[in-house]
Amino acid sequence: MFGTMNVMEVLDLQNAPGEVPNSTDGSVARLLDVTEHPKIEKWVQFPKALFVFLVVPGDPASGAFYVYDRRRRVWYWVDFDDEKFGGYSISDFDCLVRECRFLDIVEQPQLLTGKASWFVTAGSRPQRAMTLTAATTAKFAQGNNRSVCAAPGQLTRGTAQP
Repeated sequence: MFGTMNVMEVLDLQNAPGEVPNSTDGSVARLLDVTEHPKIEKWVQFPKALFVFLVVPGDPASGAFYVYDRRRRVWYWVDFDDEKFGGYSISDFDCLVRECRFLDIVEQPQLLTGKASWFVTAGSRPQRAMTLTAATTAKFAQGNNRSVCAAPGQLTRGTAQP
């Protein structure tokens, strides 16, 4: 699970009326409007970003990852080339946060839109795809990252909310 990261801009709030782009509640409400009102399953806040995990009610494996860049006032959808076409589960979110160190990127949302894509796998920090070592690529291809994601852990940075 995980691999090369894909990022797509889904909502630009730069010209939104009133306090919507400056308010966490307002920006999240607008995201929920464009994503047909899924359930907010998890979220993590940082000064520069907001990371949310949205799930269709009644379908725990339908989750999607979104990052709000507070400075640019833009929501991004984050997905991976990992054949999880139906979506992600809460355990996938936990793995992404705890074992893949994904918050290293979320804390600096400007990194999402760079020219080179990111490669995310359990047991290592996110790496730019062009700087991958042969060992990292081989480990991922063999599926050796799966057992690491099952390990329990505590969220240690940001402000997490269920």
